[in-house]
Amino acid sequence: MLDKQNIIVPYIEAPAGNKGIVFQVAHEVYLKMVDYLRLTQAKNTFNRLSDYHYLNIAVSNSTEPIRGLDYIHPVVNPGVDYATAVITKCLMPNGKVNFEFERFSEMDSTQASQATDMVKYMLNSKNNSYQIIRDWAQDSLLHKNGIVMVSPVREPVTQYKEVEGTKDQLRVFETLAGEKGLTAKRQGMEKIDVDLETAMQSMQQPDGNMGEIKDVLDQNTVYRAKYKLTGYSTTVRVKHVAQHYFVCNPTISSIQDQDFVGFYEPMTIHECKAQFPYVDLEKLADHAAYGPAGAYQAGALENDLALHARDSTPVPGQGVIASAGADRYSRVIMLTTAWIRKDVDGDGEEEIVEVCYSGSYVLYVKEVDFIPLAAMCPKPIVGNFFGYSLAERLIPMQEYATSIARAEISFAMQASTPRIGVNPEFIDAEEIQRGVSAMFILDRKFDPQKHIFQFQPMQGNLQYVQSAMQRFEADKMAMIGMTSPSDVMNPEVMKDGNSGFKLQMAMGPNQLIQDEMVKNCAIGLRDVIYIIWKTLIQYSDDYNIQQLAGVCGKGQPFMDAKSMENFEFIDRQIINIDLALGFLSEENRLTRQQLITQTQAAFGAAMMQVDPSVPELFAKLRRPYEDTLKVLGVKDVDAYLPTMEEATKIAQSKAQQPPSPESLDLKAKTALNDAKTKDTEANTAFTMRKTQDMDTDDMFEALAAKRGKLSSLQID
Repeated sequence: MLDKQNIIVPYIEAPAGNKGIVFQVAHEVYLKMVDYLRLTQAKNTFNRLSDYHYLNIAVSNSTEPIRGLDYIHPVVNPGVDYATAVITKCLMPNGKVNFEFERFSEMDSTQASQATDMVKYMLNSKNNSYQIIRDWAQDSLLHKNGIVMVSPVREPVTQYKEVEGTKDQLRVFETLAGEKGLTAKRQGMEKIDVDLETAMQSMQQPDGNMGEIKDVLDQNTVYRAKYKLTGYSTTVRVKHVAQHYFVCNPTISSIQDQDFVGFYEPMTIHECKAQFPYVDLEKLADHAAYGPAGAYQAGALENDLALHARDSTPVPGQGVIASAGADRYSRVIMLTTAWIRKDVDGDGEEEIVEVCYSGSYVLYVKEVDFIPLAAMCPKPIVGNFFGYSLAERLIPMQEYATSIARAEISFAMQASTPRIGVNPEFIDAEEIQRGVSAMFILDRKFDPQKHIFQFQPMQGNLQYVQSAMQRFEADKMAMIGMTSPSDVMNPEVMKDGNSGFKLQMAMGPNQLIQDEMVKNCAIGLRDVIYIIWKTLIQYSDDYNIQQLAGVCGKGQPFMDAKSMENFEFIDRQIINIDLALGFLSEENRLTRQQLITQTQAAFGAAMMQVDPSVPELFAKLRRPYEDTLKVLGVKDVDAYLPTMEEATKIAQSKAQQPPSPESLDLKAKTALNDAKTKDTEANTAFTMRKTQDMDTDDMFEALAAKRGKLSSLQID
C-alpha cells in the first residue's frame, strides 16, 4: 500500500529511470500536467471571454468601443444570474440540500436512514451548503463545468480522564473508549481502597479457601487511574476548484473514469502549512515551486501555461501579491494535486494514486479508492467532459444586441444634434490642414444668409430596431429557459411520472429547458453526496464519526461501515434528491401513506373471506394489492401485506380461540330463537292435525247420517 509523505524529489522534470516509485509517479504527473494544460487551454480561452462579457468589460473584436460608444447591452450577466438562482433554488427548495438514500428493501430502512442523516449533517451543518451550491452553479454556467473537491479534515482529539474502579472496571473503561474511537493511555495508577464487603461475599462461597484470599482482595482493590484519551475528529469539507487551474482528459465524460485529472492551487507557504500540518516548513520553503511573479522557476512551462490559462478577472483595488516578499513564508507557491492510474504494486492492475507536490517537494503520495472530485455541467456535450456553457451561448446575443443598441444611440444623438453646412467654395482647405481656426474666406462675396445652411434632421423608422431587440429577447429567453409571465414554474406539474394531460396544463418549452438543466446539475450534487458517504465509511473509526452514527442511529454503530467490515455488499449510489422541479411535496407523501394504509385494510378484509385450504385463491387475491404497493414505491411487499403462512396462522389462531362473550350471547339467542321456532312449528302441526281429525269425524258422521236416511227410505 503506497502511502508516503514529505519526500524531496530533485530534478522532477528529468526521466525517472530506476529512482523509485515515488519519483516515477511524481515525474509522470509533472509531464501530464504540462500536456493536459495544452489540451484544455482552448476551453480556458472561451472561459476568459465569458468572464469579460459577464463583467461587461470591453472585449476586442466583440464589444470594444466604436466611435466613442462603449455601451454594452447586458445579456450574459442577467442570463447567468437568473440561471444560477434557478439552479440554486431548485437544488435547495428549503434552503438545505434534502435527499435520501434509496433502500435496498424495507429491512434496510433503519440503515439507510442513518446514512442519510449522517451525510446531511456533514453537508448542511459542517459546510455552508448554500454558498457551495450557488458558487458551484455559477462556475458551471460561466466555465462549462464547475468542479468541487470533497476532502476530509482530520484534527487530533485529546481528553484527560480520572477513573476510579477495580482492574476489571478499568479494563471495561479502556474497552469502551476503544469502541468510541479513542485510544486510552494510562498515565498513572494508585491504590485507594479495598471493597471488603464484596471480598467477604466472595470468600463465603462454598468452594472458597485460604489460598484464594490474596486473589479475592486483589480483584476487589479499587484504583484511581489517570488516562490520556487520543483520537481523531473528522469533518468533510467541500471546496471549490478553480476551473482555469483544472486539467483532465477532455474525451472522458466522467471524473471517476478519468485516467488523469489534477489542478493547480496557488497559496502562501503558511497557508500550505495550515492545510497540511505535517509538512516541514523549512524544506517546503527551499524546494517549493514559487508563483509566476517570482524569480524561482518563473519560466517553468506549467506555470506559464497556468498563468495564461487563468480567467484573468481583474479585481479593482487588489494589489499584485509578489512571490519574493519580505516574509519568506508569505511567498506564493504553486501546489499541484493530481490523480493518476498506475500499477504501483506490479499486480497487473492499475490503482488510483493521489499525488500532491510543489516543485521538488512531494507532500504526499498514496493509493486511494476513488477520485474525490465532482463536476456540475448544466449543458453537457455527448462524449466530452467539458460542456457548452450558458455564458458562451449568450455572448453572440450580447454582441448583436450591443451593436443594435449602439446604432440606436448613435442615431438618436445625431438626430437630436443640430448640424450646419457651408458652401465648400468658401472653405480654405489649406488653412484647415494647418490647424488655423479660420474656416472661411472673408470676402465680400460670402453671404452668411445664403452660404451657411442647416441640415434637415435625420429621418428613420426605429420600429425595425425595436422588433430586432424583441426578437433577441425572445431568443435569449428560449435559450436560457427564462419563463414568461404566462409560463410559470409549477413544481407539481413537473413531477416525474405525471400524465401527459398534466404536463400540458401549465408547462411550456421553457420549463422543460429549466427542468433538464436542473437535473443535469443534480447529477453533480448526487456525486458529492456519494463521495461524502464513502469518506465517512473510510474514516468510520474516528471519534466524532462514531458519535454521529450513535445520534443518527439511535445508539447503533455506523451500520454501513460494519457491513463493509463484514464484506457485505453495500453501495448507496441510488439517491433521491428533493428538487424544486419534480419534487415530492408533503401532500404527495401524505397521500402515499394513506393509500398504503387503505391497501393494507382492504387486503386484510378480503383475506378473511378466503378458504386457507385453497392457497391458489390467496395468491390471486393478493396480486392486485402487490401491484398497488409497487406503484407506490414499496420495495418489499411482504413488509406490508401478510403472506400465505401468516394468513394461515391467523386463521388457525382464530379457530383455537374460545368464543367471546358477545358471540356466546349471540349463539344463545340464536339457539333460543331456534327452539321457539321449533315449538311454534310443533304447535302449528298439532293444531292442523286436530283440525283435520275433527273434519274427518264430521265427514264420517254426515255420511253415516245420510246412509241412515237412505236406508229408512228404502224400508218404507
